[in-house]
Amino acid sequence: MTQSAFFLRARAISFSCIMFLGLLWIIIHSLCLFAQWDVMDHFERSLIFIMLLVNTATLIMLPILLINEFRPWLDATRCLFLILCHFGMAIFFAVKKSSFQCIYSNPDQDAVCDLIILYISVTSWFIPVLVVGYSCGLAYLVYRVSQTQDTTPNDVEKQQVDASKSDEGESTPKLDTYHYAI
Repeated sequence: MTQSAFFLRARAISFSCIMFLGLLWIIIHSLCLFAQWDVMDHFERSLIFIMLLVNTATLIMLPILLINEFRPWLDATRCLFLILCHFGMAIFFAVKKSSFQCIYSNPDQDAVCDLIILYISVTSWFIPVLVVGYSCGLAYLVYRVSQTQDTTPNDVEKQQVDASKSDEGESTPKLDTYHYAI
């Protein structure tokens, strides 16, 4: 399948944006774990650590996709994997967000903790939305290329019918002009 230079450039830009956000989320999750380790319970630490692992997997997978030869089915399967992982984590965090507790004696620290939880909840949707956007662009490209390509370039029967059309000068061949290859 041939790709346009525009698509390859847009692919590289979108993957770079997703990788930058993934790296940013890795840094933020690491800081969150470091700063809040004492007040987080085991479940909260585990959830943030899993989010850290999912973003790390994204950061490893996308450069591999950029380096390897472009194959739409491979991009689609990896993007589906990323979508499932990121949407799963975002949905799970949104559901379990209410169970996160900020236990501080100082109301300012309690407000900062609530704000961190809100930021993680909101920003966990950025990467899945970008991956879905790229996947939609990939699906459009595959559809567009499949519509523009000749579907049967090696079909001998079709070539012979087309040749008979051009010989007769008619747009529709007669029934007796069909030739079958044996």
